[in-house]
Amino acid sequence: MRIPLYIDFKDKNVAVIGGGNVGTNRAKKFINAGANVTVYSDKFSDELIKLARDGRLNLVKADVSSLNFEEIIKKSHLIVVAISDKSYNEQILNLAKRYKTIVNLANDAEKTEVVVPFEGGIDGIRFAVTTEGRSGLVARDVRNIMQKTLEKNNELLKTLEAMAFVKNYMKSKNVPVNLRLKLYPVIYSDSTFRELVKNGNIYKIAEYIESLIKEYSKKINSSVEF
Repeated sequence: MRIPLYIDFKDKNVAVIGGGNVGTNRAKKFINAGANVTVYSDKFSDELIKLARDGRLNLVKADVSSLNFEEIIKKSHLIVVAISDKSYNEQILNLAKRYKTIVNLANDAEKTEVVVPFEGGIDGIRFAVTTEGRSGLVARDVRNIMQKTLEKNNELLKTLEAMAFVKNYMKSKNVPVNLRLKLYPVIYSDSTFRELVKNGNIYKIAEYIESLIKEYSKKINSSVEF
């Protein structure tokens, strides 16, 4: 059972086996995440060549049959297999287990350890979609539907901004964590708070939050100073 995670790949070492379209897209994704990317292939896309010239990744020209997978895996946090030939997959998976390196088999959705999903998001909301190999086209359409829905829901985006303000505001006031956790759902569903969010008045929101903090502080016998 795979679980969805958002992982910081800054300064992590990523090896990509294959310099075609899939390998290029995977390499770009991890470059943009701040990873150190090396692509191994006997042929490279024009885009990879340009990225290498710009110093954004490393290219190692070699036929896959001549690669020392153990050496590559030992120095990598993630290895991406982006070639059509599946005959190397088992060898790579076994070596990766030995060195605790995670594997993305772009050529085998069933056996891969890591799935690279379709991503979307706006203004601090991020989401990822996968059908785990059943249909990338369907996954992409689902991503597009979710993206359009988010972009049209201005009230939800305003509420996110307001709730982030609430969280930071209460932390700055040293509101005890047990009180904060009780207040978050109360504030989120509060009709007055929602109306203030629509009007976009942060100062009024702050005043209202203070009143709620004081009210609930008394209820649970927790004192909060302002």
